[in-house]
Amino acid sequence: MSGDLDFVGRSPATLDDATMLAVAQRRAQFLADASRQVSGSLNLAHTVRRSLAACVPHLADWAQIMQVGPDGATYTSLVTGASGPSSTTRRHPSADGANGQERLLVTGRPELLHVSLDQDPLPPDGLVALVPDEGMRAQVAALRPADVLGLPLTARGTTFGTLTLARRTGYGFVAEDISIAEELAVRIALALDAARRYAERAGVATVLQAGLRPPELPKLDGAALAARYRPASGDGEIGGDFYDAWGDSTDWSFVLGDVSGKGVEAAVVTGQARHTVRGASAVDRDPSAVLRALNTMLDGTTQGRYVTAVYGRVRRHAGGGLHVTVASAGHPPPLLVRVSGDVEPVAVRGLAAGLVPAVEYAKAQVLLAPGDTLVLYTDGVTEAGHHSVSHGTQRLTGLLSQYAQAGVDALVEAIEIAVLEGSGGNQRDDLAVLALRAAP
Repeated sequence: MSGDLDFVGRSPATLDDATMLAVAQRRAQFLADASRQVSGSLNLAHTVRRSLAACVPHLADWAQIMQVGPDGATYTSLVTGASGPSSTTRRHPSADGANGQERLLVTGRPELLHVSLDQDPLPPDGLVALVPDEGMRAQVAALRPADVLGLPLTARGTTFGTLTLARRTGYGFVAEDISIAEELAVRIALALDAARRYAERAGVATVLQAGLRPPELPKLDGAALAARYRPASGDGEIGGDFYDAWGDSTDWSFVLGDVSGKGVEAAVVTGQARHTVRGASAVDRDPSAVLRALNTMLDGTTQGRYVTAVYGRVRRHAGGGLHVTVASAGHPPPLLVRVSGDVEPVAVRGLAAGLVPAVEYAKAQVLLAPGDTLVLYTDGVTEAGHHSVSHGTQRLTGLLSQYAQAGVDALVEAIEIAVLEGSGGNQRDDLAVLALRAAP
């Protein structure tokens, strides 16, 4: 440690002016380099390791970072030393309050201990205070430390952890060393706080994503279902498009929709919309009634966000095929693909849900003969690339005509591939496709 930085353990009182200036420059350069090192990652574990590496062996012979866990009581401790690898342990704060780590968290002020290892057992105010874990304390004791310095890690007004540094005999902390350690602790605290906040937000996004992940489609007698979902990021993140299908083989429902905007806020509305549609259909499966319920839920509660959606009720037709009753809330019209290859839009229109109160939604009746397919899609399909909506719809119609007799899985996959190719790998909007076919 002493050979790495020539400013360590040197008091200005022992230096001439030229040397003092050189030492000050070295201190400033060290802080600049350490700041870049500790702030180079938003991964919490990586940030801890980078922070410890910035301390050892340059500023201390041994370093420990402790952070308050999510439960407010458990600490996560990571230790590193020049002579050994890092290790991790978890513990709870002491009940008697004598632990120096708890004092650092409460007071937010640094503590410097001049350690005496002559006493056995060690007194509570000695090495035990700042290194409460027995295994870690053995690492420090092996150094025969001269000083142990405990520093609070504080960001945004909250002390959430501590940094503990130990130096071996002959290299104690002078006032200038404590000052630079405090500066480094500030930088470490800011980097750890950013990484902790990022981890918390990533956790929230993961929970949301788990709840909003496209569902597994049911297997229904007399029908074949297939779907594709791809958020604009293309990496499985949460998006604003959604689809769902539920019910039994004699009477079931489907929905496909698109929430305005992107990000977590749009994802929250996506979840609300899906649950509202499902809940409303349990009371009344009539498409007009379901979309009215969706509009009522969204009106004035989603901070200006709206939802376009197509909802349909499907029943087996006595003469074969499927009878579909469908309504739309401002969504692109479904496309009816006949087994012959003819494609026609379903004439159903309505205002997007969440814009104005008390909207009535008209219904359309569609009979799917055996082999016919009903295709629902979001505007991410027709607006891919730099084409107009009308041109995108024409391209989609041509593609569907070619795949009229292919399996529904092949059909929706062809649509996804066409969108990716048309966007040149730069998918600007989420994509969702749902295909329903009456079994031959």
